[in-house]
Amino acid sequence: MRRVAIVGRGLIGGSIERAARERLPGLELIVLDRGDALTAAANADLIVLSAPIGEIVGLLGALRPIVTPATLITDTGSTKAAIVSAASGLRFIGGHPIAGAAASGLAAARADLFAGRPWVLTPAAGSDPGDLERLRAFVSSLGARPYTLDAAEHDRLFAYVSHLPQLVVSALMDVVGTAVGAEGLALAGSGLRDSTRLASSPPAIWRDIASTNQAHIGPAIDALIEALETLRSDNAASLTATFERAARWRAALEGAEPRGVSSI
Repeated sequence: MRRVAIVGRGLIGGSIERAARERLPGLELIVLDRGDALTAAANADLIVLSAPIGEIVGLLGALRPIVTPATLITDTGSTKAAIVSAASGLRFIGGHPIAGAAASGLAAARADLFAGRPWVLTPAAGSDPGDLERLRAFVSSLGARPYTLDAAEHDRLFAYVSHLPQLVVSALMDVVGTAVGAEGLALAGSGLRDSTRLASSPPAIWRDIASTNQAHIGPAIDALIEALETLRSDNAASLTATFERAARWRAALEGAEPRGVSSI
């Protein structure tokens, strides 16, 4: 790839830009943000859509009449099935870099954001294997570790490992804060602080995630409610079993490497 266009200059798009400039000095970069003409990206070898999910869907529609058949398109959205569906007929392979930072926006972008981090690619059934290899090479050049998943399985998996934790933490912080107020929170120990870090996440991004992955988030919430109902039953054996399983899964999380997905 000689010419890459990045559409969106937030944390992820800005970090892709900085990583590419640092690691791929011969690459021609076209960087666009809101209000810029998409026609500037029409002849790129690769277009990376780095925006909220709803905007990505809109950008795919806007690109459809202007891109050439030679242009490969990918994205960085946190849900994949809705985006892959919107890209039907385009030369498109979905993407999801598993990287983030405490702050959002271009000011928080950095060239090493993806170093050693997974980057999930979700080719459709008819995707060109050569396009997948090109995209894997590009992702690897940014320092990430590419993995391949079906779009539906991606959304199911991330409903549990990402979307459910965010919703739970936000709900937990809301319930606790409403119940005890600022004075009560002043007495909280480090456990509440450590377990509610995600409660500072901006809601705009999560509205799109929740609305495009409800088919998997709903069952995940149901499973959690069932687990909480079990704990509320005051059954010592159930509580012990839940805590013991949780401790084992926490240990597995600490040493986890992505498995069950193909990588290079």
